[in-house]
Amino acid sequence: MDDDEQAPWYRSLLVGVGALLGVAVLVGGVIAVIAVGAVNLAGIGDAESSARAEPSLYIPERTSEGTQEDDDGLTLEDLNGGKSPTESESAEPKPEPSKSPKEEKRKPKPPPSVISLSASPVEVSRMERIYLSGSYPRGEGASLQVQRLEGGVWRDFPTSASVSGGTFSTYVMTGQSGLNKFRVVDSAKGKKSNPVSVRVR
Repeated sequence: MDDDEQAPWYRSLLVGVGALLGVAVLVGGVIAVIAVGAVNLAGIGDAESSARAEPSLYIPERTSEGTQEDDDGLTLEDLNGGKSPTESESAEPKPEPSKSPKEEKRKPKPPPSVISLSASPVEVSRMERIYLSGSYPRGEGASLQVQRLEGGVWRDFPTSASVSGGTFSTYVMTGQSGLNKFRVVDSAKGKKSNPVSVRVR
């Protein structure tokens, strides 16, 4: 065989290898372009995109209308008796304001010496008993005169009551129909009770 007959075989082989290399380069270029585009779309390696990325940790706010699942977690306020750490009182007790000697010596005042009067019943028939009772603090042993209002003037009624244990009681009877007003007075001390009204039928 001469060299001219072997040449076509080698040429065909070289042409085939060259064609394969060309196709490989072309396919590799297409793949590289696709990969670069995908990287750009995904933002991988973009410093500006990384700086703008949203935080991945999210803590929901507690609300009074939250579900049971939301209330399972404890907060600092729960551990501090409902107060935030800034509102909690310091561990050191606050000193109490010192009392002046006058305030320490001051004793509670006794009840005022006032005569209180009430009547029962407040509506009666003629000559029916009207019970007058009341209290007179610090009036122990005093004799109280019953008075009735007649023509705009308080006049003594023929009844009196003695104070014992800070209280007193007595009764009166009258045939004067209409609205009758009574009171008691301590003439020795000039003290008077409140007036009471009784209607006589």
